[in-house]
Amino acid sequence: MKCRNCDREAVYDDGLCDACHRAAEQERARIMSDRERDSFRGQTIEEDGTVRDEKSVYEEQSARQQAQSGIHFYTAGLSWRVKLALGFIIFCVLSIIVSALGFLIMAMPYLLGALVIYFVYNILKALFHR
Repeated sequence: MKCRNCDREAVYDDGLCDACHRAAEQERARIMSDRERDSFRGQTIEEDGTVRDEKSVYEEQSARQQAQSGIHFYTAGLSWRVKLALGFIIFCVLSIIVSALGFLIMAMPYLLGALVIYFVYNILKALFHR
């Protein structure tokens, strides 16, 4: 066990540190705030006494998500303002893409008509230049 006073691995079974001769205090469990809990990657003790390793839960989730195809955004630990800003940026990009596709769909008859006129003109020009 490490001594919390001098940070050495010199604590005996009776709780005294060989280096600084102080009693080594055990780190006590405490209740974390929501913000601390969201960004914590270690062992937690549930109210019923079960111990969960948050790091392994996170690794399992990331492995599962990597197995699935698609785009994944990892927003764990980000504030709600950052999440809101990311959502707004994604919304703006998607709206630009959708509006560009909508414009192309609306202009498709005119573009096809211009393409047909261009090909007919080139065919007639090739036939009359002989």
